[in-house]
Amino acid sequence: MRSTSPDTWVVGIDDTDMPDIGGTGQLARRLAAEIEALGFGQSAGVTRHQFYEGPGVPKTARNSAAAVAFTGVTSAAGLFETACAIVARESIDGSDPGVAIGAGPASTDLVEFARRAQRGLVGQAEARVHGAAWATDLAGLGGTEDGVIGALGAMALRLDGDDGRFVDLPGIRRVAGFMSVADVLDRTAIAEVVDDEERAPLAPASRLDLGDWVRPRLMGGRPVLVVRRSEEMWVNADTRSK
Repeated sequence: MRSTSPDTWVVGIDDTDMPDIGGTGQLARRLAAEIEALGFGQSAGVTRHQFYEGPGVPKTARNSAAAVAFTGVTSAAGLFETACAIVARESIDGSDPGVAIGAGPASTDLVEFARRAQRGLVGQAEARVHGAAWATDLAGLGGTEDGVIGALGAMALRLDGDDGRFVDLPGIRRVAGFMSVADVLDRTAIAEVVDDEERAPLAPASRLDLGDWVRPRLMGGRPVLVVRRSEEMWVNADTRSK
């Protein structure tokens, strides 16, 4: 495995659940916590990435995959082996789990593969070709092994830095309701709060209505909370249904 950033690596996982049981996002959060506890690296957050849901795509509730960025990684091989062991252990019987690992910057071809997987069907064979070509370790861990498609796609999109939402990030599950921008930035690892039209940063004293669900977007490689204007208050632009 080659890397232009030898201490920061992204692990992508997919297809680890079955209908009404578990969830890849939940498993990714557990994986992040266990990797940290074992000392292989520090999690920089878990992101969820949506892929094509049309005819021909086997899925549970939604066809999404997850990616975890780890900083301070001393052994990429050790990280990958440990991630595979955790996913194999925790995946639901009957699922088709896959794991990918890589470090940035992601190649143009690899990101384009991931974008095509968001728009339509792509095959496992193509995923394996891209994984081999761009020095990414990729493993199917059971079933059809089709999870390698979403795992590689999620990894590529996380490295690209402009897709998906954070489902795990320090502080985001402990903030809600009315807060100032300064409070949000102080209590979470959110990097910036911007408006939904100009993407301009809000002043620290600006008042927000976060609602009860805060999932910042991955934008420019950073966790960014997007808000919109509603009467006299800025409100969370993203809700559970979006």
